[in-house]
Amino acid sequence: MADTSTNYVGAGVFWTYILAALVLTGIILHTLVRLHITRVPTQDRPRQPLWLFATLALASFGTLSYNMLQVLIQSFNLWSSGQHPAQLSGYPQAIWQWSITSDLFLDFGEAIVANTARFLWVQSALLATLSIAFYMGIEGRKHSIPRLWAFFALSQILPISFAQNLFYLAILLSDNAPQPKRVPKFWSVANVAAYCSCLANAQLAAGKKWLIPLILAARLVLFAPLFLATGEEGTSPAEKKNAEAWMTGEAVQRIVTLVSLLMTGLKVAQAGQEGLSVGKVFSALFSHPAVASLGCDFLLSVVSFVAWVNVRPREPEKDAAAQKAVKRQ
Repeated sequence: MADTSTNYVGAGVFWTYILAALVLTGIILHTLVRLHITRVPTQDRPRQPLWLFATLALASFGTLSYNMLQVLIQSFNLWSSGQHPAQLSGYPQAIWQWSITSDLFLDFGEAIVANTARFLWVQSALLATLSIAFYMGIEGRKHSIPRLWAFFALSQILPISFAQNLFYLAILLSDNAPQPKRVPKFWSVANVAAYCSCLANAQLAAGKKWLIPLILAARLVLFAPLFLATGEEGTSPAEKKNAEAWMTGEAVQRIVTLVSLLMTGLKVAQAGQEGLSVGKVFSALFSHPAVASLGCDFLLSVVSFVAWVNVRPREPEKDAAAQKAVKRQ
C-alpha cells in the first residue's frame, strides 16, 4: 500500500535546501567577482593559478550535481513504484507528491551508515570537512574574506570540496594584509570532540529515530570554527600571559589530523574484523549515490588540498624562517 502520510515541513526543507544552494553559490560568486574587480594590479604580484581552482570547483560542482541527482532519481523511482498509476497524473504533480510523502533525508542518512565499508568513505569525507572548516574559519578571518558566513553555509548544504575551492579562490583574490589569528584551545578541542563523538555514534544510530538529530548536530558543530578565530597574535604582556589559552591554526590541524588518523584506523580495523577486502571497500564507493556523493567529494577535496599546499601564497615571515632553517643545515 502506498504511504499517504504527508510531511510539508520536510518538503519545505527540501525545496529550501535547493534554493539556498543556488542563492549561496550566487552570493559567493558575486563576492569573488567583487574581489577581482577591486584587486589592486601590481607588477610584482606572483602569478596566481586561479584557473586551477576554478577548474576544480567546476569539477566538484559537476560531480556532486550528478551524484545528488542520482540520489533524487533513485528516491523518486522507489517512491513511484509503490504508487497507483492514477496517482501519477503528471510529473510536476508526482514530484510534489513525492517531496511531501517520501523520506528522502532519512533514506540518505540510512544509506551512508548502512555498513562499515560505506561509512569508511563517509567518515573520511566528514573528517576532511572538519579540517577545512577550521581552515576556512582561521584563514578567512586572517585575510578578512568578505561574506565568510556564505562559504560556511554552502559547505553545510553541499559536500565540502565545492566551497573549499571557492574559498581558495577568495584567498588568492584577496588584497587584505594577513592578520594572524588564533582560536581558544578549550573550545576548539571541545568542538573537535563533539563532532567526532557524533561520527563515532553514527553507525550505532542506524535504523533509530535519533539518526537525523545526530546528523543535524554534527552539521551545526561545523559552524563553530566560523566564530572561534577571534584571538590576535601579539606580544603585549596580557597576550603573553594568556598565550596558553590559545592555539594557532597549525596546532588545531595537528589535533584534527591525529584524531582523524585514529578514527580511520579504528574503522579500518572494524572492516578487517568483518572480513572486508580492499576491493569490497572500494566497490562500496559506488554502491549507493549518497555514498558516491560524499566519497567522490572526499577524493576531490584531497586533490584540491594537495594542489593548494603546492601553490598557495607564502607568508613572508614563514619564508624567512624556512630560509634560516636551510642555512643552519
